[in-house]
Amino acid sequence: MKNVKSKIYMSAICVMNLAAFDLNLLLVFQAMMIERHATRAGHRIGLSQPAVSAALSRLRSIFDDELFVRRAGEMLPTPRALNLSEPINEALRRVEAALAGSPNFDPATMRRDFTVRGVDYISYMLIAPMMARLTKSAPEIVVRLVDAQTGSVPELLEAGHVDFAVEVMHQLEAPIRSQFLLAERYVVIISVQHPELTGTGELFHETALDLELYCRLPHVLHSFVGGTTGNVDSALAAIGRRRRVGLSLPHFFSIAEAVARSEMIATFPERMALRLAPMLGLRVYQVPIELAPISLAIVWHQRNDDDAGCTWFRQQVIQLAKSLG
Repeated sequence: MKNVKSKIYMSAICVMNLAAFDLNLLLVFQAMMIERHATRAGHRIGLSQPAVSAALSRLRSIFDDELFVRRAGEMLPTPRALNLSEPINEALRRVEAALAGSPNFDPATMRRDFTVRGVDYISYMLIAPMMARLTKSAPEIVVRLVDAQTGSVPELLEAGHVDFAVEVMHQLEAPIRSQFLLAERYVVIISVQHPELTGTGELFHETALDLELYCRLPHVLHSFVGGTTGNVDSALAAIGRRRRVGLSLPHFFSIAEAVARSEMIATFPERMALRLAPMLGLRVYQVPIELAPISLAIVWHQRNDDDAGCTWFRQQVIQLAKSLG
């Protein structure tokens, strides 16, 4: 039934007088469906708020519907807009694939936008350094990283809201594909000024933090939903121990900052810990329990397998990940 509706609305779009229709209006529609806010939609596609409002006015006239109505600070889609969303997204995907899927894709000269879903670890360790390399060799490439709280990966990829996701590797069903990027170990971070620390002022330690101290000190936990338990608690329970979580935060940067300014500790990704320790005043220790490394993968929709632009971008991420060692 869903596919039937999609075809009906695609037909409705196709019978319009395309010679008089500005296809850029569909980009405005798509941005409004994602952002639900005229100013944010404009930022997403590089238009001013007045330009977005003017485009909305034209869309309303074309489709003879309000499309988006203001409610509680947002512009919510009408039933007609919801029905139009899928065929418009599909039409834009096909146009983009036709333009960018050429074997002659040239990142040095072509404009292309890529949206990636990932946590702040991804933006700091992968996307930011990758873009630092590409600013001269691919000046027209635009990358948007969206927070990992913004929905399920398969749904976001299927709807075309994101082009890629970088997340913990796990089993995914077709049409979603994935490729391994890197394995990340855990370490313990603690403030250099922590009163329980003794010995030299070295930042990086090959030895593990004392287990008694690890269990006694309050922990900061990484969680998107305010959780207070994780893989560390399972590992501790296996040896008859437990810890106390005093703070739960959704971003690794804020966790590192909280640890640096308090007597709390955190179990933290090693590569990021080594980068942040000198800047924030953190000591890095080995974890006193057995924790399996986490494997990260880049994830995409199979419809982009033959898209030369997406293939190029995926390879850039993979190469940067390999350079991290």
